[in-house]
Amino acid sequence: MLIFVELSGGLSAGRFHPIDQKVIDFVQTYSSPFLDSIMIFITTMGSKWVIGILLIGCMSLFLLVQRNYWGTLISFLTVAGGGILNLLLKGLFERERPDINRIIHADGFSFPSGHSMGSMIFYGFLGYLVIRSRKWPILSKLGWISLLSMVIFLIGISRVYLGVHYPTDVLAGFSAGIIWLIICISILEFIDWAKRKRKFERRLEDQNREKGQETFK
Repeated sequence: MLIFVELSGGLSAGRFHPIDQKVIDFVQTYSSPFLDSIMIFITTMGSKWVIGILLIGCMSLFLLVQRNYWGTLISFLTVAGGGILNLLLKGLFERERPDINRIIHADGFSFPSGHSMGSMIFYGFLGYLVIRSRKWPILSKLGWISLLSMVIFLIGISRVYLGVHYPTDVLAGFSAGIIWLIICISILEFIDWAKRKRKFERRLEDQNREKGQETFK
């Protein structure tokens, strides 16, 4: 939250953050046709189309395999709500995209990065599911968390490399994504806690009822 407020506050004041040009210059020193192709592929992993397809798969797992209706709903609201929030933030700040060595075409405003925010929300939510899983050993969880974290980081780097975002756009996207992700995960955890509490209370009532019947006998 503090990072996002700092970045957005500087933007509202019309200040160009010094880290932007330094990071852009550093990243683009490694520019090459081969790396261009890799970065275009990586940035596609954060596109709304790819995330949408993966989201459908995630929701299908919740709905058809686990019969988890709340998980299905929250996973959809997490990603869809994050997309709407990103559009609102872009419309609020209206920062134009950088015009330096742009490799791909991109529409809309720049702050915060939609790819960075969307990847943090979706792949971060997958990481949450991995952590919550009781079937996988710790080493497998660490491997998946490391892989998902790398995907999120590289998507952010790709947006700067391809010239469609400032580094502060990416940092703001990550920050806003984490905030929204925490809110949605907290809601899901609360629902899960309420369900477990309700089951415990019913079990306790059944036990008390059985004890009362035995005492009466």
